[in-house]
Amino acid sequence: MVDRKARNCLAELIRRYLDEEIKSFDFDDALDKFRGSEDYAVQFVSDALWYHYDDCDDHFVVLSKPEWNYFQRLLLLLESDSSVRFTQSRHWTYFQLLAAILLLLCIGIAAKTGFGYHLLVFFIPFGIGSIAISHLRRPAEDFGPYDAIITPFESLSDLRAVYENTRFRKVRYPSQLANRTIRSPFMNWFWRVHSYICWAMLAPIPLLFQCFPYTTSSVRISPT
Repeated sequence: MVDRKARNCLAELIRRYLDEEIKSFDFDDALDKFRGSEDYAVQFVSDALWYHYDDCDDHFVVLSKPEWNYFQRLLLLLESDSSVRFTQSRHWTYFQLLAAILLLLCIGIAAKTGFGYHLLVFFIPFGIGSIAISHLRRPAEDFGPYDAIITPFESLSDLRAVYENTRFRKVRYPSQLANRTIRSPFMNWFWRVHSYICWAMLAPIPLLFQCFPYTTSSVRISPT
């Protein structure tokens, strides 16, 4: 179904964010009501936006030029009457078995040594294994030569067809965004290291989730 009112409201919200009328916290809060939409296009766009702002630091829009152009294509999708279909597939690999073995070893150490803060140190090698599984278990994506300029559309012809059926006008990338960042390179490094340390010390939790099959999703946009 096409919920024209929801599409228009979400497009207006995105433009307010891009025009720096609101910051990331207000943007994130306003997106909540769109994530449960029965219109799959609205649902897809609201979920896709989550990866392009920070919900820990309140900030004005921070986007690279490719990200800005991606936002423009999402706006194009919302202004069109294109339909969106989702497909999901589950994947079992030997990495699930490896995660299960590491998890059982963690449980065995806890049972033998007792529960206590010492486990945070004992779990570190298994946490490193969990981090390695996270980086290795997904197969490399097969990107086409035009994917960077057409995503989320599947082909140039689909993108062209949607352009021709709307009155959408792309907004050029603002030059002032080129050097804008959310936080300093040092803080980016600090929080990355912090997250890996926590991951390693609490290894049984991510290992438990890694025992289950992971899913991949694909989106098919059909121009109308």
